Amino acid sequence: MEILVTNYYETLGLIALLLIIIDIILSFEYPTHIAYVLLTLFCILKIKAPLITSILLSVIIWFAFITFHYTVWRKQLEKLHDKIISPRKHVGGIERIIGMNGEIKNIEGELFIEIEKELYQFESVILKEIKEGESHKIINVKSNKLII
Repeated sequence: MEILVTNYYETLGLIALLLIIIDIILSFEYPTHIAYVLLTLFCILKIKAPLITSILLSVIIWFAFITFHYTVWRKQLEKLHDKIISPRKHVGGIERIIGMNGEIKNIEGELFIEIEKELYQFESVILKEIKEGESHKIINVKSNKLII
């Protein structure tokens, strides 16, 4: 019987690949972080530099992996999960009311929009004057103000 993995470089690479695949399927961050450490170790072992240089390079390589992880990898995985694996939209807070209709209320001389029995400040992109009692649709959110 032939052994498929012949040295520890291949073993490190295969374990890192397996951990990344686990992250893709289950969307846990820990396996990918462990894979980044293994890939950093893989790179340092391949370079075979002096100790101080290896330590400095390992910090730089690991930092590059972490930067890649939080700027690219997480966003791409979220898109993959939202479209293919488990479609759902990640919306929370005030953004959840975009698309809803609200009624304009006048409270102590100021106009607010009421949605689900809560009052919100708003800005209007409509050129006409807004009056109490009108119903308007929320089209966006800007600095905790609703755009109607």
